[in-house]
Amino acid sequence: NSFVTRTNTCGELRSTHVGQEVTLYGWIQYQRQGLFLVLRDFQGLTQIVIPQDEAHSHLKELLSNAPVESVVRVTGIVSSRPPGQENPKMPTGDIEVKAETAEILNSCKKLPFEIKDFTKKSEALRMQYRYLDLRSFQLQYNLRLRSRIVMRMREYLCNLHGFVDVETPTLFKRTPGGAKEFFVPSRETGKFYCLPQSPQQFKQLLMVGGLDRYFQVARCYRDEGSRPDRQPEFTQIDIEMSFVDQAGIQRLIEGLLQYSWPEEKGSITTPFPSMTYKEALDDYGTDKPDTRFGMKIVDISDFLRRSDIQFVQNALSFPNGTVRAICIPQGA
Repeated sequence: NSFVTRTNTCGELRSTHVGQEVTLYGWIQYQRQGLFLVLRDFQGLTQIVIPQDEAHSHLKELLSNAPVESVVRVTGIVSSRPPGQENPKMPTGDIEVKAETAEILNSCKKLPFEIKDFTKKSEALRMQYRYLDLRSFQLQYNLRLRSRIVMRMREYLCNLHGFVDVETPTLFKRTPGGAKEFFVPSRETGKFYCLPQSPQQFKQLLMVGGLDRYFQVARCYRDEGSRPDRQPEFTQIDIEMSFVDQAGIQRLIEGLLQYSWPEEKGSITTPFPSMTYKEALDDYGTDKPDTRFGMKIVDISDFLRRSDIQFVQNALSFPNGTVRAICIPQGA
């Protein structure tokens, strides 16, 4: 709450704050019968009690008539909720704030959808009103989680292992090979820039220039159709090291992920499981296997050598010829 005029966020008040005067800012989540409203910000919810006495009639009228999702400032006294009215589902469910003064900072018009996680809304509508969709708990969590992880990655690489964070240009000349690039016209007729598909060239220049440990949280652009693991514009973490071998890179990445992994997602153990290229092809038939299913390819050559199936015998007659199958337990 530094540098701002609020004293607390809407998610941090607890029983220990009872008796304190607080100033909260947030959106009105909902309002009930002119008796109380729930104020929401990025951290949580707080119940605000609307005074019913004559002396605060102007305050009652103000808060009772304020549309949902209006931005308000409320100053009041934290008090315990009456016995039996606690809400164990809310972190702030043991307290409420009795409003003393309030101000509508921005009154809300009718919205295209409610800002509630259980509200069904189409993807197209969410994209059209992305600035409203960003108020949802899940997207707030995603953005803040990404921020925390990137910060932890920077700490690990810069503070613990001496890497240099270098920002490389976004406008560059066209490079042969690789993915298709986006063209950006310049003011000179017939001359174009390209958006780099990845900072590979810059990394090589930096290595030659003597930055033996470099990384960048890099923007990449590819003028291609979307794939499951790629889209036209995306972010990746690029790392380059001099005088290192494969095992060193593996240990660095394992440590990086372990250090930056969010606590609420559980811990991850190192070293990560690994397999050779030959093991991957023998067991899964691909060099990027999905090991979650456990459906390994098994060699059944010895079993079929006794069969009289001609094409099987032909396959086994070749040098290193084998017959393999996927075993599906209790399958047909």
